[in-house]
Amino acid sequence: MAEVPSPEVTQSQGVSQDPGAARPIDPDATRSPDQAPLCSETELAPGQNSEPPPARTAAPLKTWGDFQLLQLLGRGGFGEVYRAWDPVLEREVALKLLLPRGLDPEQEFTALLAEARAMARVHHANIVPVYGVDRREGRVGFWSEFVRGQTLNAFIAANGVMDEASAAQTGVALCDALSAVHAAGLLHRDIKPGNAMRDESGRILLMDFGLSQNLLAGSGWSGTPAYMAPEIAAGQAATVQGDLFSMGVLLRFLTTGSVAPTGVVPPRAVSWRLDTIVRRATEADPQMRYASAAQMGAALAGLIATRQEAEQPELRSGRKAGKDERDERKERQKKDRSPLRRLYGIVGLGVAFWFAFGQHWWAKIHEAGMSMARPGYEDTLAANEALARYDIPGNTDKAIALYESALKRAPDDALAEAGLARAYWRKYKDTSEAKWADAANDASANAMTMNANLSPVEMTAGSIHVDQGKFDVGIAELEKAVDLDPRSADAHAALAMARWRQGRVEDAQKEFQLAMDLDDDDWRWPYLLGAMQIDTGNFSEAEASLKTALEKTPQNARVFYNLGLVYIKEDRLKDAQETLEKSLQLDPRADTLISLGIVYFRQNDFQSAMATYERATHVAPEQFDVWGDLAETYVAAGNHEIQAAEAFQKAAALAEEERKRTPDDSYTISMLGKYYASLHDETRALPLLRKAIALAPKDPDVAERVAEAYEVLGRRKDAIEFLTKALQLGYSATYAKESPTFKSLRRDPDAPPAIREAALSK
Repeated sequence: MAEVPSPEVTQSQGVSQDPGAARPIDPDATRSPDQAPLCSETELAPGQNSEPPPARTAAPLKTWGDFQLLQLLGRGGFGEVYRAWDPVLEREVALKLLLPRGLDPEQEFTALLAEARAMARVHHANIVPVYGVDRREGRVGFWSEFVRGQTLNAFIAANGVMDEASAAQTGVALCDALSAVHAAGLLHRDIKPGNAMRDESGRILLMDFGLSQNLLAGSGWSGTPAYMAPEIAAGQAATVQGDLFSMGVLLRFLTTGSVAPTGVVPPRAVSWRLDTIVRRATEADPQMRYASAAQMGAALAGLIATRQEAEQPELRSGRKAGKDERDERKERQKKDRSPLRRLYGIVGLGVAFWFAFGQHWWAKIHEAGMSMARPGYEDTLAANEALARYDIPGNTDKAIALYESALKRAPDDALAEAGLARAYWRKYKDTSEAKWADAANDASANAMTMNANLSPVEMTAGSIHVDQGKFDVGIAELEKAVDLDPRSADAHAALAMARWRQGRVEDAQKEFQLAMDLDDDDWRWPYLLGAMQIDTGNFSEAEASLKTALEKTPQNARVFYNLGLVYIKEDRLKDAQETLEKSLQLDPRADTLISLGIVYFRQNDFQSAMATYERATHVAPEQFDVWGDLAETYVAAGNHEIQAAEAFQKAAALAEEERKRTPDDSYTISMLGKYYASLHDETRALPLLRKAIALAPKDPDVAERVAEAYEVLGRRKDAIEFLTKALQLGYSATYAKESPTFKSLRRDPDAPPAIREAALSK
């Protein structure tokens, strides 16, 4: 297959061992997202992964039963919260895994189940619903809706305290939700800004009530000290009034940024009326507090109504604002909102630049959610430009340094964090070093936590997940990226990559075309399209697409590389050699050396092939297929049995490490199965070969590798079956005729006619 980049981070997938069976490498990774849901209370610190990425503590779990754990949102005394994928209902969920409390496990689970059943009866628009509870692998957990948004903690940290009206409206929504909880006979026990969310639409949600708090109560008390009613802190039982005390402290925090009492006189930002509501809710004597959440909510609703009357005197008198007055007000508001008005105030002489050069650029920045006034935005823009030309040696490292610089100045910049994730993933695809994959995953998760409502953030997460074989969640994220910004060429190209890997070639073609229509100056879109065309056997179209990419970037090593693959596929070995050598002059990458080795292999020049592959092992010592190709060449050359075995063992060990990171990648699985077959380890080889076919039943290269493995294992009938399938799917009969592995098979009467007849005629 050809080199396959996804819009902003290319994923180097390597080249097949088989002469001429090179595959598109280097799919670009785009930007990634993450956001917390039910328990989005986990205000994770922005990750600033610098080179080398920092060592991580206590690696998060990867699975819980059949749930895929996508992102650790936080840890605490209660346990861990994950963003997870429910494979049964095919949706994202928030999963809380509780820590054992020293109770009898059966009693603990029975109590939790009873509580969950009670919670499941609570239906309210401002409550995050619980979907299920279970005990798996010795851990009790429950899962709920995954809400994309910010906890009130994160919202205040990012935007400052709320004005009184917003705080009161938030309080009304939370009191309304709390009333529903109390009506079901339950208590919350831990109301605080981290357990309330503001989703992407502005809806306020109450979350994390009942389950974990009840279990914590078994160890003495539950709740957060700063928000806890004094009687509960003294050891008394939790009550409705205890929840209302916490609600009063929460309102104080939303308007002042502090949980401490304000003293006799309220702050200037807080009216006497709101201060009175907060003081009553936080009375030391529970009997002096509101009798119910509904009563407290009604007091807040009355405050809102009073403010609205005061701000709109025409409503008090029954008079509506006249047309002239309304028009004048609209015109004033329009002027105040005008980007040019703000621009004059900020930039001054820069206005001339704006009119001459910058309107498209300015729009692109604001579409992406960036601001000229944001610290570090210049570094983020420069990093984006560097990463878009990842074909230039050193540009990926340059992008990493610039993104890290931006994050030092603005640690909560989701766009810079997503860009850093893409750059790390690009580095991982080019080097196969696990530290970069880990750093990319962490940065992508951080970006999602900061702001998942940005297309580049969702795009990054989706691209990485698709590369890891997590198609369901990855494609959902990419589709959201497109919904968030339908004009993003990067998002459409990333979705095209995912469709291609799904085998939905027509859908991929449409998305690539959209990317090119939206941004016809970018070399990546025809380059990626050309990679897909190589993969699907449309070599003439691939050549045209790649030459279009070269017109946009004439000195591009990656484009020359894929064009060299086209020539290999078309058996134009002289053209292939010249083109690959041009690529090597620009960037001596291991993948290019592998393909050049294939050219020598096809010409039966095994000495040159060995020298080229050995050079590749020095360039990319952690890339498993480099060692595999070297081993294949040792076998073909003869008299190198020991070196071949050592190289196969090295390839298998590295491929096993890769499998941990991308467990469902058909390329890795099929190659690993083939390596074990070459080492005559049938026990390990056979399950991998079956899995590879299950993962990619329509991939001719996978079917051919499986056929080679079966032939090496002496399972001729299976080898013929899968070689026949590979040829039917479009695998080159020329390659099958030239493969040393099939030398004996070609003389078998049951061999596929296309190669049997050719072999017999020689």
